[in-house]
Amino acid sequence: MTKTPDPSVVAMRRLCEDVNAAMSRGELPADTVAELKAVVDDARLRLWASMESAQSGDPLWAQEFWLQRAADMCKAAGQLLERGELERHSPRAGQLHAAADHLATLLRPAPPTG
Repeated sequence: MTKTPDPSVVAMRRLCEDVNAAMSRGELPADTVAELKAVVDDARLRLWASMESAQSGDPLWAQEFWLQRAADMCKAAGQLLERGELERHSPRAGQLHAAADHLATLLRPAPPTG
């Protein structure tokens, strides 16, 4: 059974989609984008503090949360690349490729010893 998303999550996703669309259309001035980023950064810090407080008894929660967020970002980047919404030949794409290769090497299981 699929869990119904919380209305707050639905509203936040809608807001992010609306802001992204407005940015794509060039409807947001640079100072507004900077202000939106500051607001989002503040919200992230507040959410992180709340989560840390709520999960203070579990030493692995931060690691698992961080790894899940990293996996989500990798999936999102892959989807954007597949849809052609990110330029594959930009300098940043090259940096992402190098970082992904390095990360894949670090995550590869060590060969058995013996």
